[in-house]
Amino acid sequence: MLAFTLASCNLFDGRRGDERVAKVNNQYLYRSDLTELVAPGTTSADSAVIVKRYIDNWIRQQVYLQEAQNNLSKDLLNFDRKMEDYRNSLVIFTYENELIAQNLDTLITDEIMEEYYDKHQDEFKLRDNIVQLNFVKLPVDAPEINRVRRLIRSQETEDLEELEEYCLNHAAGYFLDQESWFIFTDILREVPLNPSNHENFLRNNSFVELNDQFYRYFLYIRDYKLEGSPSPLTFQADNIRAIILNHRKQELVNEFRQRVYRDAVQNNAFEIY
Repeated sequence: MLAFTLASCNLFDGRRGDERVAKVNNQYLYRSDLTELVAPGTTSADSAVIVKRYIDNWIRQQVYLQEAQNNLSKDLLNFDRKMEDYRNSLVIFTYENELIAQNLDTLITDEIMEEYYDKHQDEFKLRDNIVQLNFVKLPVDAPEINRVRRLIRSQETEDLEELEEYCLNHAAGYFLDQESWFIFTDILREVPLNPSNHENFLRNNSFVELNDQFYRYFLYIRDYKLEGSPSPLTFQADNIRAIILNHRKQELVNEFRQRVYRDAVQNNAFEIY
């Protein structure tokens, strides 16, 4: 009779034959709930710590959960509608992501980006001062410094190629890209320079040579744009590409939703009573 009673208790709580590990009121934690907690090869001491922590956390959660359940009205505890709405939203979201992955046109040409930029220039105002520059960082004992001073200020492709070859052999760091823009404050982090007024500095300096105990720094500022002015297209390229893709995604989803609805209307798939 005792064995039958114990078996019946486990049967009623849905875990017949599973050993109980902890209990909070009428809720039980079972040994099978702990089986995947400990990775193979974990020492017995570490395993005991992991299991004990899990049991303690489970008890705390159950105590707090039951306190909440006991003090909330039945209306507030009715989550059926919310769960259904959440599931429906999740199903639609997952389906639309698959639809986008299979049908979205991700090709964005330079012409498309330029057209979007021209129509929305007012939306792209600079939040920082930006610069185009040549930058070279050399050890203080690097050779042919006068050569670097001459080449870094040149606009000729051959001179910049010569400078790059020199930098490959001697520089601790350099940047000679002729198209990219950089936030000026990011550049200042790389050199021992801290002008009190960035705008005045940019207006009045194109070539700067600095040094500290270990390095010489050469900056030739080819162009700059100040905070609040229209942002160059190349500086906003990633943002514009993301905006265009997002618009395409929304248009694709909207068109598909309208098509599904039209098909439902034509097929008399629904009725309003």
